This record gives sequence, structure tokens and C-alpha cells, in this order.
Amino acid sequence: MTTTYRYLFVDLASNDIIAELPLTGVGFTQQLNQPGTFQGHLLISGIDTDKFNVDASTTPGRCGLYVDRDGVLVWGGIIWGRSYNSNAQTLTFSAQEWISYFDHRRVTQDVEFTNIDQLVIAKTLIEDAQAATYGDIGVLYNSEGQTTSGVLISRTYYNYEFKNVYQAIQDLSRQSDGFDFHIDVAYDNVTGLPTKYFNTYYPRSGTAYTTASLTAPVFEFPAGNIVEYEYPEDGSAVANTVYGLGAGSNEGKLLSVGQDTAKLTAGWALLENTANYSDITDQTVLDNLSDAQALATSYPPVVLKVVVPAFVNPEFGTYEVGDDARVIITDNRFPNTLDEIYRIVGLTVQPGEDGPERVTLTLAQGAGEA
Repeated sequence: MTTTYRYLFVDLASNDIIAELPLTGVGFTQQLNQPGTFQGHLLISGIDTDKFNVDASTTPGRCGLYVDRDGVLVWGGIIWGRSYNSNAQTLTFSAQEWISYFDHRRVTQDVEFTNIDQLVIAKTLIEDAQAATYGDIGVLYNSEGQTTSGVLISRTYYNYEFKNVYQAIQDLSRQSDGFDFHIDVAYDNVTGLPTKYFNTYYPRSGTAYTTASLTAPVFEFPAGNIVEYEYPEDGSAVANTVYGLGAGSNEGKLLSVGQDTAKLTAGWALLENTANYSDITDQTVLDNLSDAQALATSYPPVVLKVVVPAFVNPEFGTYEVGDDARVIITDNRFPNTLDEIYRIVGLTVQPGEDGPERVTLTLAQGAGEA
């Protein structure tokens, strides 16, 4: 089956389409609660660069792009890098998803939240950033996400801290009762123009596997749809006790201890680390962050990567980052069969101009109900 990809280059501030360029060597990623990446090449040889508006449509920090796959937007973000190679006569572009814009924005005024829903705080941070002069890039809100979570917290952001807006949202999301967030892209139903939405999800995004529904995409090796896989395990960053360092200094510094006592009582040795949250003034928030960090790092993380064809069931587009998936592997590494539920936390797509379209899924443990 033939898949058609189009690459639409836009002005960051206005979202106006400036050019459509024929890229090759494309690969793009999506990640859970982090900006995904994009890379592609444009062969300059034989192209009228003025006619195609190449220079003005690809300026780093000024322009963005959307990826259209068979009439559906599957990726969007900001061009942060551009490099020309005279030998190959190619321009190479690197970009990150739209949420990366807020990694370049700061909280510049005092903002205090008292017993406010965490999703409302996240939305307000985006709204305030876009309310600044020249700061609006046209991000809309919650086309499919949730507006409230029922989790009320208190936070104060001081102007002298110049808190990174993206980091502020990520800190909120990483609490033990946090949430997922993403800027999703789609064509507007009325205008047909590309749009972007900041969506928040509580307690998580995607479809969770449950024993009641038994619904999840299935990936199987070697008899099934997995072409190849990697199964790395890394214990170097394991910590079952995390000391959270909050606001203040010396004796007045806010402190918290997060600990995975289940691992310690099961026979693990004490493994310690620190986590710095210097802008956190709320003890409950700091406790939640420390607890979540301890639980997340108390066991060597298994981040399974599987390579699957785009047009083999389940087809690309029927699953997304945040979904649970069932993985079945029977081989020399798992002679008794690995059959587990994982969560899709990232994906990499290679459109395959010179070969088949391929998808690499990054899967992590900590999924829904098994």
C-alpha cells in the first residue's frame, strides 16, 4: 500500500502555511509528556529555492512544520536547527514538537494558585505565556482532553525565578497523582487549516488495558508482527530512596523523603539519590514528587523497543502514545514466553521513501490493569 507524506512549513507566530517541500530521509518521534523530534533533508540540487520559498519557510526559531500522512496530520513542531552541506547539496532540518516552544518561555510575573485543580494550573500557565506580547503561537485548548482532575494543589511562581513554563507543567505532571499532557495537531473541521491543541489527561492519556475489556493492540515475536526488538535493562540509575530538595536554603530548606519500602523489605540494598525542586514551596507537592520519583526509579527500568510494519495489524494510526499494548515474545531470551502489558511511551516513524514504512515503538512497564 502506498502512503503519501506531505510536509507543510508554517510561520510560527501566525501559523500561515509558507511552503510545501519535498523532504527525504525523514524520521519523527512522539514521546509521552516530552517533545518529540523530527529530522529530514531537502535536496537543493535542481530546485528553484526562491520559487519554493525555501529560506524563508525553514528559518530556525521562526518557522514550524506539520507532517501530513494521507490527509491526516500526524506530527507538528518548531524548526530549531538547519544545516546545509555543500558536498551533498542538502539542507537538513531538525525540529521538536510544539510543546518545545514553552521550553523557551518563562513565568515573568508573580502567579499564586491556592487549592486550584492541577489541570487548570497547567492550562493557565499556557494561557499566560500566550497572553504576553508576541507570545501567542495559536495553541488552543482541550480538543479531546480533560479540564479538571479533582486534584487541588497550591503553587506560587515568583517573577524573579523566571520559571521555565514547560518545566513548570512537567513538574506538576510528575507528582504521584499527576497527569499526562500533549499538544496534538489536526485539521480544523471548518477552515481545513492545521491547528494545535494543548490537551491534558487525568490520570493518564491513552487506552488502558483492563481484564474486563481485554482490549489492547498485540505485538508478537517471532511468529507475529514484530520485525525485531531490543530489551535493555540499566541499573545504574536505580534509587529506592529519593531526597526531594524544595525551596529555601540551609536550615530553612524544604525537604522530603520518598522511599519504595516494598523493594527494601524484599531484600534490595539501600540506593539513594536526590531530586532538586528549588521552586517548590508546598510540602504536599514536594512529598508527591519525591514519592513518585522513588517509585519510578526503584527498579532497573525496562524500556522495550519493537520495530513493526505500518500496515500490519495493528496498523499505524490505530494506536497512539499513552495506549497500553500486549507484547508476546518466545525465543532464546524468553524461552518460557514473555507475555506482558506495556505502555506505549514513544514512537518513531520512518516514512520509507526508498523502502517500507516502519514504526519503532518504545514501551515501558507500569501499564494498566493486567
